[in-house]
Amino acid sequence: MEVIVGIDLGTTNSEIAVIKDGRPEVIPVDGELIMPSCVGIDRNGSLIVGRPAKNQMVSNPESTILSIKRKMGQDTKVRLGDKDLTPEEVSALILKKLKAEADAYLGEEVKKAVITVPAYFDDSQRKATKNAGALAGLEVMRIINEPTAAALAYDSKLEENQTILVYDLGGGTFDVSLVTVENGVVEVKASHGDTHLGGDDFDNLLMEHVARIFRRQHGVDLLADLRSRNRLWSAVEKAKRELSDMPYVSIKEEFIHGDHHLDVEASKSEYEAMITPLLKKTIHSVHQCLKDANLLPRDIDKIILVGGATRTPLVAKILQNEVGVEPRHEISPDLIVAMGAAIQGGVIGGVETDSVLVDITPYTFGTSAVDFRKGDFCEDVFVPIIKRNTPLPVTKAEVFATLFDGQESVDVRIYQGEKPIASENIFIGNFIINGLSDVPAGNQIVLKLHLDLDGVLEVTAEEKRTGLSKTVRMDTGKPGSVFDLQKARKNIAALLNEEELAQQGKSVEGESREGLVGEAKELRKRAEKIMDIIDETDAYELQALIKQTKDAIAGGDIERVAELNESLSDMLFYLED
Repeated sequence: MEVIVGIDLGTTNSEIAVIKDGRPEVIPVDGELIMPSCVGIDRNGSLIVGRPAKNQMVSNPESTILSIKRKMGQDTKVRLGDKDLTPEEVSALILKKLKAEADAYLGEEVKKAVITVPAYFDDSQRKATKNAGALAGLEVMRIINEPTAAALAYDSKLEENQTILVYDLGGGTFDVSLVTVENGVVEVKASHGDTHLGGDDFDNLLMEHVARIFRRQHGVDLLADLRSRNRLWSAVEKAKRELSDMPYVSIKEEFIHGDHHLDVEASKSEYEAMITPLLKKTIHSVHQCLKDANLLPRDIDKIILVGGATRTPLVAKILQNEVGVEPRHEISPDLIVAMGAAIQGGVIGGVETDSVLVDITPYTFGTSAVDFRKGDFCEDVFVPIIKRNTPLPVTKAEVFATLFDGQESVDVRIYQGEKPIASENIFIGNFIINGLSDVPAGNQIVLKLHLDLDGVLEVTAEEKRTGLSKTVRMDTGKPGSVFDLQKARKNIAALLNEEELAQQGKSVEGESREGLVGEAKELRKRAEKIMDIIDETDAYELQALIKQTKDAIAGGDIERVAELNESLSDMLFYLED
């Protein structure tokens, strides 16, 4: 049976797990179940990942990267040694380390994985995560939401139908999801969150508090000097954990700056007062999630805590006061997401399970249009097509019309968000469909949006009267930016001193093309077998994917063939049941 691992690629820590003897098992990395999501270059110029990299944060901060997950999906680079790396490339180094440890632990090469992301990750962040997996040598079988993975891990222990609130507060992101478990079906009803709120923000507040005291005592700003700042961060992180159990803690560091020593006492009450405003923001998301799911706090049967930051006692206290249910953490909040991802990997790999996963999109996707309101034309109106909290995969379409007689082209612009004005939402991408019929205004254009199981978007615009159409899979990052997978592979190979890897890549390329074309043919045969027994919409979607695959093969676009094979495989996974 095929091994498909589950990976929690976290802001602060990452974990990898696998189904073994029917149960999820977390694979140790350097002897620990939790690996810091940290990458660095040591004093000898060698790449280090995980615990060794985190250990040098204080002594060698200029050559160490932490919390790269907060930059995923951004068109930016970070410096590591003498190289500028994208967030995908740094994340790939973390994934390669996890993969190598899993290879050694299992005694075989791991080639496939399910990777988790925050439920509130947008389209570009999800695509960036898939790119990181590909760079690490993994075929990413599925991207699933972290709260969903946590619910899957708990479902194996459930004996009755329940409504669960999954509260996921990690190092850099926050998510809350409402999940129902009924007759073995794990269904996400609603999600909300903040991709820039987490335990790192707790650290920063405590650091600023201690730095203010130190500045009053010695006239020195510890935050202005990178080395002093990292030593302060290390001391504060330790103090934060101690404050979970102690009313007071002493934060001490000798010679933290020149001849000055750090010796500051912090109390639990002070710390809790600092972080309460941030926790109130999470409670706002909880109430919004309940509203979206049309539920009341009394409808919640269980609260599951996920993420290391939930170890702060105030989190459970505030949640219990707001919802009236005592939060649970029978499974380690640090490990539960990776375990759930492994369960989903097991399902894909053919392991028998009682659980069926139904995930959702946390965002609305739509287009911009001109609308006639109150006797005047309103431009830049946002027209939702796929609404947030819709189960995945999903295909939705709307009909639009040309504005002018003889209009030859339409600019299709896609946005993600909830604002009524299109430009106030996140711009995903655009394309132009040319060669429309020379007919009067009102020529109908059918705009179809498809979100796959990874939450990645494909858009098709079709002139209804002629069938003229164009399909685009939206790219990652800012408009106009394109992620260069081959260039990224070379960057990583050079960083790892794997020059031979680049040579291997050339010989593997031919084999890869042959394998992907063969896979495409096999998928086409499977699709044709069920074409007559599925509904018209699904049949149309399969035919479109098959045509696009043929065009990609004819054009030699092997990366596009890989993407289309994945989309076909995802559809067949559900349609063949």
